[in-house]
Amino acid sequence: MSGPVAIVDDVGGLSLSDRTKSLATISFNDKDHPTIPANGEVACTSSESPGFRVREFLLFNGESYSGSLLGNTPEGSGKYVWSDGCKYEGEWRRGMRHGYGKLQWPSGAVYEGEFSGGYMHGTGTYRRHDNMTYKGRWRLNLKHGLGYQVYPNGDIFEGSWIQGTPEEPGKYTWANGNVYLGNMKGGKMSGKGTLTWTNGDSYEGSWLNGTMHGFGIYTWSDGGYYVGTWTRGLKDGKG
Repeated sequence: MSGPVAIVDDVGGLSLSDRTKSLATISFNDKDHPTIPANGEVACTSSESPGFRVREFLLFNGESYSGSLLGNTPEGSGKYVWSDGCKYEGEWRRGMRHGYGKLQWPSGAVYEGEFSGGYMHGTGTYRRHDNMTYKGRWRLNLKHGLGYQVYPNGDIFEGSWIQGTPEEPGKYTWANGNVYLGNMKGGKMSGKGTLTWTNGDSYEGSWLNGTMHGFGIYTWSDGGYYVGTWTRGLKDGKG
């Protein structure tokens, strides 16, 4: 008897172009793009931060920016809308998304949290159109560190992520109530771990690619048990 295999998905809505979008510094030239002064446009007179102003830029390619600038570069708070419908509203530094902000995709996916150098980086929450939700740490647009994810089918994983994939210790709870507590590798149960089924059965031991493999103890709900080795989910030997 083998246990269910944890399924890993990627961050839907993040194509290569989405991941690299706006990573290059954004800068505007008043001579190249038509501009509309924002309501209440002000010029900063502080000697500590000269050149700050609030503007709205409408670009010829259909994209737009409204918010604060330092010279011709977004700095501070602002909103950028891409021609494909993607929107970012939040903090900027030197023309790049940096600080706290909210990024929305046309698909309905939303990320809200920390950015660094144009990337989702730090702590943030990502919600996809199919109700997949991840809350936790990010590194360069990938889930990285401790995180909590609810899958569209109701499964839940909470634990460690490395470059977008569940790795090392974690807890995976299936929508039907089965629970795995142990090591993960490549998004699957691998290493030492314990899986408990809702019918009362449990297995504690070694796993490989989502199946019982190596030495382990299987205990049935009626008190019976098997102690021995397993090969890809099947008892191997007398035990």
